[in-house]
Amino acid sequence: MDAPNMHTRLDILSALRVAYADLPAATIAAILPQLGPETAARVQTILTECDECTAQRKAEIAQQEAASTAAVLATGATAQGTSLQARIIAPRITWDNKGMHNYSTLHPEVLASRKVGEPSVQIQAMSRKS
Repeated sequence: MDAPNMHTRLDILSALRVAYADLPAATIAAILPQLGPETAARVQTILTECDECTAQRKAEIAQQEAASTAAVLATGATAQGTSLQARIIAPRITWDNKGMHNYSTLHPEVLASRKVGEPSVQIQAMSRKS
């Protein structure tokens, strides 16, 4: 696939993600004008309270995740709850490929231990520069 077509494909994916994230707000924006002023004000108050609860819950989750991570790392053992498990993932080990390639020219037996995996793709947001 050529680069311009891929650029367009990624822009379409980005627009779809933005539209998906905006669905709850768009739904509420469509409903509120259909309500009387008093009811719309009550609904808006409820939504504000829900936003405050969401922010508080996110903070509690982040705090609990950090404490759980620290505890698992301190014990060095996997921990299990009723519906969650915290596992220690071994750190990735990397080698200097150029150095190993040079070494393998003198010691070709090390190439038997070399494994090359399949490439993968991670789609992530890019930071916008002003």
